[in-house]
Amino acid sequence: MRSYFQKAATAYSKGELEYAAYLSDQGKIQTKLAREADERASQNIFKARNKGFENVITIDLHGQHVKQAMRL
Repeated sequence: MRSYFQKAATAYSKGELEYAAYLSDQGKIQTKLAREADERASQNIFKARNKGFENVITIDLHGQHVKQAMRL
């Protein structure tokens, strides 16, 4: 993802606007895929950590980042 954006910036500075736009779009796609994978991992961690709890008051947020913990 980072590589696509860096290459896009380089292409843009060289005046290769169409190629820069393509690389930027690829970077955006990779960013979206990374976020989706991160969300799936967060959900899997949450399920694994909380499968044994019988009450709805207690949850284990270990292994979660702040944004994910707040969402859960």
